[in-house]
Amino acid sequence: MKKTLTLIAILLLPTLIYIYFALGVPKAVRAPFFGPRTVISATDKEGNPVTDTIYYSVPEFTGKTSGGINFSSASLKGRPYAAIFVDPDTMSSLLTLLVEDIKLNPRTYHYARFVFFYRTTDKAAISAPDFEKSLNLEKGTAVTLPVSPSRFDSLHAQFFIPDPARKKDPWQTYSDAVVADQDASIRGYYNIRFAADIKKMKEDINYIFQRDQATETVERTKIEKKK
Repeated sequence: MKKTLTLIAILLLPTLIYIYFALGVPKAVRAPFFGPRTVISATDKEGNPVTDTIYYSVPEFTGKTSGGINFSSASLKGRPYAAIFVDPDTMSSLLTLLVEDIKLNPRTYHYARFVFFYRTTDKAAISAPDFEKSLNLEKGTAVTLPVSPSRFDSLHAQFFIPDPARKKDPWQTYSDAVVADQDASIRGYYNIRFAADIKKMKEDINYIFQRDQATETVERTKIEKKK
């Protein structure tokens, strides 16, 4: 009996190791920057002249939530978030996998914040859903902004901006989710109709929040020590 169990364990071990590293360990790959960028002259910590890069950032936006509360994107500073543009006609096909993943893996959304732009012609936005509630997201982690079709397209253009450094636009569909970091710089596009893209989106959000902010904290501490 012991020999049988030992043999089974030996046979299963490679499979278990593969599952652990393929699914259980988030990939620590730095999320790239998207959109146009500007190279400027600057100085390093020792005062030597260097060149630096300013990345495109999404302009601040405001609006009323589906609950009638005034909202400003300035309140998102310091946290990465995913912007999702929802058209009522394609809502079910767009959000099905996201809903299921939130149900099955709620802890993997711990660092995630969402802004849902909901296209509507209802000026009072009475018919607009509250995606924080309907998707069972943690309280305070998502906001739904009902907007007119023209405003919807205008905001969409601020997130889906061509990148002159790339031969092909990075987004796959008009309704890809867009991740912006703590500085409102665009860090990724994801077709959330696919499980692999949802997984990558969560990995990038977690990486941006944990690694990028940790790097900033270390650099700030070094500067303060020098002072």
